Amino acid sequence: MPVPQATIPVSRAPGLSSRSLAIASFRALWSANFTWNVARWMEQLAIGWISYDLTHSPFLVALLGFYRSLPLFLLGMFGGVMGDRFDRQRIVLTLGVVNVTCMGFVAAMSYAGALDYPTLVIAEVIMGTSMAIDWPSRRALTLDLVGRELLANANALDSAGMNVSRIVGPLVSGAIIAFLGPTSSLGLMALIYVASALVVLKIPRVPASRLRPAASGVFRSLAHGFGYILQDQAVVGVLAITVAMNFLMFPYLQLMPVFAVDILHSGSIGLGVLSAVDGLGSLLGTLYLASIAIQRRDGLIFWVGSALGSLAIIGFALSRDFILACFLLFVGGIGRAGFSALQSTIILRNTSDEMRSRALGFLTLAIGVGPFGSLEVGALSTLSSTPLAVAANAAVCVFLVAGVTARLRGLREA
Repeated sequence: MPVPQATIPVSRAPGLSSRSLAIASFRALWSANFTWNVARWMEQLAIGWISYDLTHSPFLVALLGFYRSLPLFLLGMFGGVMGDRFDRQRIVLTLGVVNVTCMGFVAAMSYAGALDYPTLVIAEVIMGTSMAIDWPSRRALTLDLVGRELLANANALDSAGMNVSRIVGPLVSGAIIAFLGPTSSLGLMALIYVASALVVLKIPRVPASRLRPAASGVFRSLAHGFGYILQDQAVVGVLAITVAMNFLMFPYLQLMPVFAVDILHSGSIGLGVLSAVDGLGSLLGTLYLASIAIQRRDGLIFWVGSALGSLAIIGFALSRDFILACFLLFVGGIGRAGFSALQSTIILRNTSDEMRSRALGFLTLAIGVGPFGSLEVGALSTLSSTPLAVAANAAVCVFLVAGVTARLRGLREA
């Protein structure tokens, strides 16, 4: 049965609000998302560290990001269609089992001393495929459970949880690598994926939307969804800026081991600290957004946060001081909170129930350009240097964000 929403009181008092967490089913989803994100950030740091240790090549480290994100580009739209047609909880649970199996195998290979770069490539392709299908359903579940009135608050709290995981995951993974080795980090990560899958079982069943286009084919559904989103400038603007951010700005995350080892000379613990302060800035930004979400200034916060986050990465890439680098990542995290917390909120608010999973599928596709950005920044790093490549890409991203915002009035007024 659908979860009733009418009995949930909505407070409009100012200040930090966690009113979405009053809904038990959303608390379960939030917990599942949190543990999933902790494991995901541990995975990114550990796999990046292991790949750089195996290859000593910034390009091959960035190439893993390509393999991890390519399925988002190829399959994200189809993941959205699946979320409109099938039971979303079952999709998330099934893919949780895939995550556990994949990372458990990687940990076992590492314990056996047989882990190599091709194995990491295969694992990242599997994990990326899982995320491409999982993410639209996981995001659409939020609206199923809290309703449109609490959507912005729920998404802000979910982003806050993600950013806590960006602090916890890298710090734990970096410390374990330093003191126990990367194999132990992989093993703990697999166990956390198990915990995430178990929490999904606590989410009450919510049937797939009765509005789903069961009678139409997959490609017709995609074409219908594409024509639908083109009619809304706010949605088009979010998708365009998401493409710019994921192609030009976010690939720096894949190269963080290079900055930690070769640029800032801080080791695995320093790598964990750099990733953690990035997440701390985003956490504070999303907690602030949770307190003002009712005011509906989504478009402004979204594009300003995107630009601020990119500007901070320019400074980080050019910094040679560890403390200054941490500060700039912290500032960038605050800016990127607006981007990460509001991209799906704007889309969900501007699309119908029938179209929301497909719209999120197109958002997954936009996120999926990241692998091409990883290839580009990896190649540019080889031709010049990693700091110059990251700074140049982030500078172009700032100009694109400004151009899209100036062109699309609907985004500015969202």
